[in-house]
Amino acid sequence: MFHHTLRLSALALACASLGALADTTIYGKINLSLEHVAARGAGNGQDILPMQRVTSNLSYLGFKGEEDLGDGLKAVWQVEQDINPDNCAGSCGGFANRNSFVGLKGSWGRAIAGRYDMYWTSHIAGMESRIINAGLAGSILSVFGTFGGYNPTPGNSKRGTAALMGGRAVNVLRYDTPNLDGWTGSLSYATGETRGASGSPSAWQIESDYKKGQLVANLVYLHANDSNGSLTNTSGAAYDGMRTDAAKLVTAWRFDQGTLLGLGAEYLATRYPEGGRVRRMAYAMHLGQSLSPAAYVGMTVGRAGRVNSSVAGAANTDDTGARFISMIASYNLSKRTMVYAEFARLYNAANAGYYFVSTGNLNASGLSAGKGADPRSLMIGMNHTF
Repeated sequence: MFHHTLRLSALALACASLGALADTTIYGKINLSLEHVAARGAGNGQDILPMQRVTSNLSYLGFKGEEDLGDGLKAVWQVEQDINPDNCAGSCGGFANRNSFVGLKGSWGRAIAGRYDMYWTSHIAGMESRIINAGLAGSILSVFGTFGGYNPTPGNSKRGTAALMGGRAVNVLRYDTPNLDGWTGSLSYATGETRGASGSPSAWQIESDYKKGQLVANLVYLHANDSNGSLTNTSGAAYDGMRTDAAKLVTAWRFDQGTLLGLGAEYLATRYPEGGRVRRMAYAMHLGQSLSPAAYVGMTVGRAGRVNSSVAGAANTDDTGARFISMIASYNLSKRTMVYAEFARLYNAANAGYYFVSTGNLNASGLSAGKGADPRSLMIGMNHTF
């Protein structure tokens, strides 16, 4: 009788586990490309000689699920992790290093807590819905979300500008509105894990999305305290007293003939506790054409304007702008599998250091090209989602 009871208990436990698994979705993306990269023209002679490599373009693995709590209320959760099938040694970070959270949702919207993107990916729906599944070197993030390495006080890392504005922030509280005839909005708040010497890093963001018919638009504003604007480094100790503001507007229109036109503009500004600020504007345009239900070609051009600085004794801001161009051709072999070819190039002014967002370290030893260099990437690859 005792053994029979144990068997029944084990069976009940197994059934409960299967029930939980039934509410769990396993998903992900593997994107690998053969890439030829180089960067020439650096003012300090630190060029990157041509090289070939296999590159992972934001491959990831995720688990998500929800539980019906009754009366229209659901518990939701997600755990997502970067994977680099080409070379994961030292480059995959900690577990759940992508959007990972737990929360509640209902007819009133969704409220979550955890780790979540703030600012840096907000432009994707309007400008890069195709590019995000191709090679990330072609992303307009090469000139959006960064000052191109400008530091008003060279040699003082505590006053450096953000290498990438926003990021996959930790300690995030986020509310998403329900969809109101194509419009959705969100409000996010993030805190640092620890205090700085005299400040406590935090950030808040408000975002508005509109997707209806042929129009897509996104407007986002981020404000960060005691931070240079990067929300991936949460100690805050190096940036006490700095205040950063970032605003980005992206809109796209999908024409009946299969043409896609996307436009974007961005404003960045960082204020320093000793007085003064560093600011700049950037602009971008994407023009693409669907040649068939499976085939797509597109081109993106962008420009980061010259940095302006009112910090006393600041470094020279001449020749701190950059231009960007990328061309992409993709073909869907199925709903989940795509092949693509892509070319991207940056044209840095003499004192600018803009790099590809996902492949900034262009050589095997992890060093970036010097300022004034013109990074370029040519790749062919395959993307599979599951």
